[in-house]
Amino acid sequence: MTQYDDDDDRRARIRQSRQVLAGDMIRPSPDPWMNGGGAVRLSSLQRNYLVSLVLLLVVGLILAYIMGLGVASIVLFVVALGLIASWLVF
Repeated sequence: MTQYDDDDDRRARIRQSRQVLAGDMIRPSPDPWMNGGGAVRLSSLQRNYLVSLVLLLVVGLILAYIMGLGVASIVLFVVALGLIASWLVF
């Protein structure tokens, strides 16, 4: 190969890399954490799980107010386990 062929190949590679760096044909993937509607979309399983955790929390708070933290700690412990297990659900 001659020097001119090498220069042409080099220019073509530089041009191609500039197009790639400029994003000529690349579209960004949509951000999975962005929601355009503003509402959180939950499946029925996730919604029921969340409702049950909230109900357990309310029961725990009521028990803590009426009977004390000794009795409520059992329910609040179940809520804590549910929050840890929510990593699997969500």
